[in-house]
Order: sequence, then structure tokens, then C-alpha cells
Amino acid sequence: MTTITNWSRRFCVGLVAAVALLALSSPAFAQDADVAVLVTEVVHPDGDDEQIRFWWSDADQPQWTDSDNAVFRGLDRVGVRPLQPERVDISRIYRRPGLSAENAAQLGRLLGVDQVLVGTLEYRPVGPVAPLGLMGVEAHAEVTLVPAGNSEAVALDKFEVTRQVFGDGADELLDEARADAGEALGEMMGQSFRRATGQVGLDTEETLLAFRDVEHSAYLNKIRERLEELEEVDRVVKRWAAEGVIAVEVQPGEDGVDDEVADYARRVLENHDFEQFDVVGVPAAEGLDGVHELWLETGEGRM
Repeated sequence: MTTITNWSRRFCVGLVAAVALLALSSPAFAQDADVAVLVTEVVHPDGDDEQIRFWWSDADQPQWTDSDNAVFRGLDRVGVRPLQPERVDISRIYRRPGLSAENAAQLGRLLGVDQVLVGTLEYRPVGPVAPLGLMGVEAHAEVTLVPAGNSEAVALDKFEVTRQVFGDGADELLDEARADAGEALGEMMGQSFRRATGQVGLDTEETLLAFRDVEHSAYLNKIRERLEELEEVDRVVKRWAAEGVIAVEVQPGEDGVDDEVADYARRVLENHDFEQFDVVGVPAAEGLDGVHELWLETGEGRM
């Protein structure tokens, strides 16, 4: 996996049917996002020992960490408000740190959200660094977006951030690292939510690929893997999803190449020999406006 420190971002889009994300038109008018943040804070004060905190550790009273608050500030900065309950009723089964994607998805369903951000924000000492001998703290976050209640918990998006701070005072450095990494992570995730167009069929300038009639998430993973093999495709980003339809964009934000690359990706998928299914294009007159609509044929329906 490619890692880029300081404001790094790596999209890994698992194409899986989920409820549509709400489009946010402006960060000045924050809207509630149907998503819960389940990030475990892990602090290594001397490099070996661990201090672990997570807000769902209490049966009914959220125990928000400093990392949580920093992430929330970053999300709020781009106009996204995740679930922040004042009281919860969480089973002992889920009151543990470092939740798996599957357990996080089930807890998200119990919390009443559609999607869950699950992962860790970890802090380790660094240094001393020459020539001044300064000590430092490195913060590293890895978070995955999964659909709530999905037993397979296939990743919809992945986020990764690494930040380092240097100076004097261990407590002050840890506070600074929390703020820098947490806010960066929050902004990164918030920008991803804001780029979602929301409702199916909403007018958009991008050319999208929409997939229908998908029986298994494994089929969608195969499609994603094939797209990521193309030299012309660096990123694949989910734009909206609804029951039975998943729309994605290839090469987002690159003016003048979007239509061409999307059409090329469509033709590659239609001509690729997938082992368990075929990708078949839908005639433009029968499909959705502004998208290349594709069906997956399996079993007796295959050509």
C-alpha cells in the first residue's frame, strides 16, 4: 500500500450497495452525516507501554477522547457532523478497542447510522533528532469507511494520515500531535463525504459508471481491482449508492480527461473475461442520465 505522510490520502473503493450519502453544498452550513466515528486512541508514552482509550468503552456514557474531539473539529471545518450521542446503550460484546470492520459495522447498525468510520490513531515518541536533539511525537491514523450492518464489511473508502511534531515537553507535543493528525484526518474524511452527489440521478458534470444487479460484493471487488490495473486510472471514487445501483467516478477532478477515461474503463470492463460474471453495457436510451450504466450477468444469463 502506498503511504504519503502529511495530508496523505488513498482511496480504496469497495463497490458495495449502501444507502446514499447526503451531498453537502457548503461547509458554512453543516449537515448531520449518517455516520459514526469509532476511532481507538493508542498512546505509547515511552515507545513500549500502551494507553488505550475509546469513547464506546462505557455502557451508556460516551467517553470522548482528545483524538475524537480533534477529528470532530476537522469534520466540522468542512461542514460534516457525525453521530455524537449524549447517551448510548452498548453491549459488552462491542465495548472493546480496535474493533474489527465486521464488529464496527454491527455496532453502527445498533447506533442507527448507515456507515461507520473505524480505525486507530496511534502516537509514538520520536527522537532525539539532530542537530538540536529535539524530541518529537509521531501520529499515525488508519481509518476505513464501511456500511453499517453489512456482515462482509467491505471497505467503501480508506484514509491514512501521518504527522510529526517536535519541540519541548512530552504532554504539549502529544496535544499538538493529536490536534494536527486528528483535524487533518477529519478534514480528509469530510471532503470525501462532501464530494458525494447524494441522490440517484442527481445532475452532475462528471461522467460516472453505474453498476446494477450485483449479487456478491466479491464481484464488485473484482471490478475495482481491474480498474486499478489500468495505467490511465489512478483513483476510483464512489459518488453515490442506493439499493441495486452503485455509481463511481474514475480520475476525479481532472478536467478534459474524465469522459474519455470513463468510456475507456467501460469498454475494458465489457471486454474483460471475469471468471464468474460478465459486464454488459446498457443502451443509453435505457440507462440513467450522465452515467455509463452496466449490468452484471451471471449463471445462465452469461453470453
